[in-house]
Amino acid sequence: MPRSPLPERASLEYLKKLAKERLQELRRADPRANLASAQLAVARDRGFSSWRALKAALEKRSASRLDAFFAACRTGEVDALREHLRTDPGLVRVDDPRAQHRGWTALHAAAGKGHDAAVRLLLEHSADANAREAGDNTLPLHWAAARRHAATVRALLDAGSDVHGHGDDHQLDVIGWATVFGEEEVSSREVVPLLLERGARHHVFSAIASNDLQALRALVAEDPGALARRRSRFEGGGTALHFAVEEGRHDVLDLLVELGADLEAEDDRGHTALATAMLRGDWAAVRRLHAAGARSAPGWSPTDTRADATSLRARMAALAGSVRKGVPMLRVPDVAATLDWYVAIGFRELARYGGDDGVSFGMVSFGEAEVMIAPGAPTPRHQVSLWFYTDRIDALYELLRGRQLEAARAALAGEPDPGGIDFVADLHAPFYGGREFGIRDPNGFALYFTQAGA
Repeated sequence: MPRSPLPERASLEYLKKLAKERLQELRRADPRANLASAQLAVARDRGFSSWRALKAALEKRSASRLDAFFAACRTGEVDALREHLRTDPGLVRVDDPRAQHRGWTALHAAAGKGHDAAVRLLLEHSADANAREAGDNTLPLHWAAARRHAATVRALLDAGSDVHGHGDDHQLDVIGWATVFGEEEVSSREVVPLLLERGARHHVFSAIASNDLQALRALVAEDPGALARRRSRFEGGGTALHFAVEEGRHDVLDLLVELGADLEAEDDRGHTALATAMLRGDWAAVRRLHAAGARSAPGWSPTDTRADATSLRARMAALAGSVRKGVPMLRVPDVAATLDWYVAIGFRELARYGGDDGVSFGMVSFGEAEVMIAPGAPTPRHQVSLWFYTDRIDALYELLRGRQLEAARAALAGEPDPGGIDFVADLHAPFYGGREFGIRDPNGFALYFTQAGA
């Protein structure tokens, strides 16, 4: 049995202090005693075979304590949080060791889940309302705004959080997270007025997303250059005109044209708003932009190469052999819990990618079958997508894009719709490698074609 059990709240600094005190004792008996012998004595007094074993036990205990603390932040368990902070008030200044990026604090974790009672408790214990995490360079307020939780937003603002939040990697500011990034099933009608009341200002994207066309007019009247604002590289660098097309907002599109938006501005992939509308099969937007004077972007001009339905079927069938496997993707509310469930019943985990606010993507297999799992509340249109792995990505893309171009030509000419192929994602290189594009079936389900390492 150890002579001096390790205290529950012991720290490495505490143990080092004990070792120095023990070294002084040992040197009174043996002047040649060194620090290593003192550390060994301290470890053995506490029932450990070595200083290294003592440190490892301390680190494990500390990690377990931090895990429990941050779990309470994410779930909003106020009583558990209060007990953690009573025994260790310094926890409010510690980063989550499991977060992907530095700076993800307890306040980020609680605000990101909209737990206003937990947020208020953390603020009462001097949590920093303006702490920035290193992933998206965001404040806790960005995440509370995205949750559209007015009580949490108010608590953070009352504690001095910066209402603007300029500098986040998505270039949207706090008001953009509340509108463009806000959860679709939660209304922003309380949060946006609160932010504006505290000094926030709309930009073109937040005004469009909150359907405040009066604010959009006023913004452009004050500064015509506001229309040139771009979305971040993560969202493709599009303009307000691209955004209106992507959101299917024809009223906004008409207003932006009236206000003088650049019809030929290209996003990071070289697409104008007209090209984006063609991709999406939004023929009303195509006609509006064409009537306003938009020219077809390079590579998107309708040609005389017209493939009828029979030709399309034959050419697609010829490429079918390039597809080696198909994988479904499930949209679920909790990716981590879903992965754990599949693994618990015998599936093998192939991938798990996490962000500071939780697991953002995963993949499991069972035999030769694979399933991808991504975040999002399941809806009839987006609960499942299908992924086809091919080594002929360019050929498939050009064939399907050609059919969409023919549909665009017919729409502009007032001819019957030959049946286009609506794209949900143009051909691009995702962050995880390879190249891919996506189309949508008549029911709204997405079909993605992907080629690894291309």
